[in-house]
Amino acid sequence: MKLLTATTIGRLRLRNRVVMAPMTRSRADGDGIVGDATVRYYAQRATAGLLITEATNVSPDAVGSPLTPGIWNGAQVEAWKKVTSAVHAEGGTIVMQLWHTGRVGHSEVRGGRLPVAPSAVAIEGQKHFTAAGPKDYEVPRALTTDEVRATIDDFENAARNARAAGFDGVELHGAFGYLPHQFLVDSSNRRTDEYGGSVENRARFVLDVLDRLVRVWGEGRVGVRLSPTLAYNSMVDSDPRATFSYVIDRLNALPLAYLHLMRATPDATRFPHWPQDTIATFAPLFRGPVIVNGGYDRDAAEAVLDAGAAQAVSFGAPFVSNPDLVHRFDTGAPLAAGDRSTFYGGGEKGYTDYPSLPRDVAPPPKGYWLIMARITDPERFKQYTALAGPTLASYGARVIVRGDVAEVVEGTVPKRPYLVEFPSHAAALGCFHSVAYQEAIALRAGAAEFDIVIVEGTPSGPSPAR
Repeated sequence: MKLLTATTIGRLRLRNRVVMAPMTRSRADGDGIVGDATVRYYAQRATAGLLITEATNVSPDAVGSPLTPGIWNGAQVEAWKKVTSAVHAEGGTIVMQLWHTGRVGHSEVRGGRLPVAPSAVAIEGQKHFTAAGPKDYEVPRALTTDEVRATIDDFENAARNARAAGFDGVELHGAFGYLPHQFLVDSSNRRTDEYGGSVENRARFVLDVLDRLVRVWGEGRVGVRLSPTLAYNSMVDSDPRATFSYVIDRLNALPLAYLHLMRATPDATRFPHWPQDTIATFAPLFRGPVIVNGGYDRDAAEAVLDAGAAQAVSFGAPFVSNPDLVHRFDTGAPLAAGDRSTFYGGGEKGYTDYPSLPRDVAPPPKGYWLIMARITDPERFKQYTALAGPTLASYGARVIVRGDVAEVVEGTVPKRPYLVEFPSHAAALGCFHSVAYQEAIALRAGAAEFDIVIVEGTPSGPSPAR
C-alpha cells in the first residue's frame, strides 16, 4: 500500500504518507498555553508520517476563538517544547500551523476589541462560537498598511518561536477564510494600497509572509495550506482559477516543503464558474510535493497517490477518534466513530481517551547511532554538544557505551567509539534529520571528525559498565 510507504517532503522525512491534518480542539488555557493533555494527544498520534498541529495564533491580535493556543511568548514556547519532545521520542515528525483568524473572530473573545481584516467586510450567513454562545459576525476593522506590515512581522516572530519550541517546520494557514485567505479573495479584500486590487497585490501578503518564514526556517521546512474553492466564511472569489493559479505559480519560486491543498466542499456547486475538481485543476501547477485534504478514506487516499496527484494525504476527523489510524489502515481494521460533542473544548474526554487497538506484534526495534569521533577543536565541539545534547534528549536518546560526550570532548582517547540508543529506529532517523540536529552538525564542522551509522537493534537493557 503506497499510503504506508516512506517518503521525503522537502527536508522532512515521513515514515508513511498519512498526515494528521490541523484541527482546532480548543484545549489551551486562557493564556494560549497547551497542557499535559495536549502532549499526550499528539504523542498518541505520532505514528503519522507527519503531524500538523492545530492552528496556532501568531499574536494576541490573531486570536479569534476561545481556548486556542499561541506561539508569541516564552511560556507558550516552553509548553510546546513538551509536545515536540514527546512526538520526537515516538519517532514522529511535527510542524506547527501558524494562524491569524482575521475577521473570523468576535469581540466577545477579544476583550472587546473588534476583529481585524484586510477590509471592513463582515462574514454573512454564519455565526461565530464564543464562550457566551453563537454570535453574529461583526464588521471587522480594516488594517492600516503599517499594521499589515506589523502582522507580517508577527508571523516571522512566531516562526522563530516555533523553531525554539523544537518543531520540524511550519505551515502557513492560508485557507478556510482566515486572514491570509481574506487577502487573496476579492470579496473580502477591497483595499486600494499595495495589498489590494489586482491579483498580484492581493497575493502580496501571503507571499511576503512565506518569504519571512523561509528566511527563518530555510529550504524545505515551510508549507502552506490553500483552499481555492472553499466558500465557507464568505470566501467567494470572482475567479478562483486566475487567483490561485497566479499564487501557486509564485509559490514555485520559493523553496517550500509542500503545498497542502483542500478539495472543494459541496457548497462549491453554487458557483458553476468555479473549478469543480480542485486537485486536478491546481495540484499540477505546483512543482513541489502536494499534500491533499478533504474527506478522503483509505481507498480514496490510495487512489490519489497511485494517480500521482499527491505525495501524501491528510486526515482530520478520523485521527480524532483513531490515534492508531496508521495501524488501522495497515490492517484494514474498522475506524472508531468520533463524538462530535467533544470536538471543541473540554478535557480528556473525546481528546486523549480514544483507545488504540491491541497489537499482537513485537515492538519496533530500537535505534542506535554508532559514532566514531576524533576531536580537533574541543572548544568548538563543546558548542556542538550544547546544542546536540538537548536535541538528542528530546528524541528520547541516551548514551549507553563508552561514556558520554563530555569524555570525548576531554580527549581521553584520540578517536573513541560510543553508542547512542533511541526508543525506536524511527526516532533515530527523525533526530538525525531534524532542523536542530542539522544545525548542530553545522557547528561540528572544523571541530571534529565523526562517522555516524544508524542501525536497528534490540533493547539494550542496563547500561554496560565502563
